Amino acid sequence: MKKVSTLLLTGLLGTGMVFAGFSGTATLTNTLINFNDNNSFGFANKTELDATIDIAASTAEMVGEGDIYAEINASLNIPVTIDETNDGADTDIVADDINIAFDSANIVGDGWKVSILGPNGPVDYAADTIALDDDDDAYNYSVNGDTVAGVAVTLDDLGTVSVGYTGTFDDLSATKAYVAYEAPEMEVAEGLTAQVAISGLLDTTKEAAASAKVAYASDDLSASVAVDAGKDALGYNADVVANVAVSLLTVDAYYGSTNTNGDFDVDETSLGATVNDNGTPADATDDFNVVNDNMLNVKAVADLNDFDVPASLTLTGLDLIKKQDLSAQVDVTLTEELSAYVKGGYVLSSSDWSVGAGATYAVDAYTLAADVSYNGDVAASASIESTTLVNGATLTLEWADGDDLLGGTYGAVTASCTMEF
Repeated sequence: MKKVSTLLLTGLLGTGMVFAGFSGTATLTNTLINFNDNNSFGFANKTELDATIDIAASTAEMVGEGDIYAEINASLNIPVTIDETNDGADTDIVADDINIAFDSANIVGDGWKVSILGPNGPVDYAADTIALDDDDDAYNYSVNGDTVAGVAVTLDDLGTVSVGYTGTFDDLSATKAYVAYEAPEMEVAEGLTAQVAISGLLDTTKEAAASAKVAYASDDLSASVAVDAGKDALGYNADVVANVAVSLLTVDAYYGSTNTNGDFDVDETSLGATVNDNGTPADATDDFNVVNDNMLNVKAVADLNDFDVPASLTLTGLDLIKKQDLSAQVDVTLTEELSAYVKGGYVLSSSDWSVGAGATYAVDAYTLAADVSYNGDVAASASIESTTLVNGATLTLEWADGDDLLGGTYGAVTASCTMEF
């Protein structure tokens, strides 16, 4: 990412460049009352512009002829993003990396093809669909994913084999080799499908990975299980995700022994680390510190609408091995316009409990929403939003950030107008 000055952007405009696209969002926000900031009130006239300009975008493709032919697909994109807020900070005009992508480059024959773009990396079949970590990433394990330059060969009926190697005659011990295989999805029986994949990297880390997924579907039942397992510099780890849906009930479960995202992760120094936590040099035999491991999440949803009961019940258990964070929520459709929910939670490891409730009233002209919760502090919020009152704009009046009403954190009331282009 490189900063581009306003002068340079003006120069680009002056050359008569044709933009491939210009899109974004403009928002005017007024904080009418801010109880959290010295009880201030009055208009703020805060404006925000978040836009993207594609200075140039183009695609190219070529398909040869004959029994054996070459095909290639490529794209070019030069985007510029603008993020401006009138809060006294400078406007950021940023030229993103020029993106020249080869979407495919294959030599194709009857029932086979060879990709010369490089080998396929380890697959990732299992990922949590129940909860996100503090960085809004899905809990998910996969090996580090290093590959070596090479080719991928696909046979229509047999799957894809990837092979790569690099080295130097001056130091054969530094040779790296990579191999991977992903089978095509196979129908094992009526309604039952399965797919497997393996990969391995031979260098100082000696990475290896294996993945599998099985799914079944019929008129009354659907179920699936997926697993990723591997060995890399962090040791042996795996994750498993399962889903079952039958009649009114849907159950999801996720287990991971470690994770490559966010807080459910190893230390920042661990992936490709040069030092350990104690400052000593790291090598492939070191045991890296894991901040959090053995994550088990389970969620069950009972939808009673099929029994003419306009309600659903959701039971969730997060981090069941360590925290045992349990919660239940009932969502009810009271009328066509009005829906509401009540929820409660209890953490066994800390004895913390929480309750909450909320409602949404939606008609053509506007949507009104409000909620309140207690988890040691009383928190509340409310909003009214309209996308139809003014054509092309979203108008919002919102009370938010009232996170501790008993402790004096009353939040702020804001009015905003957002336009997309």
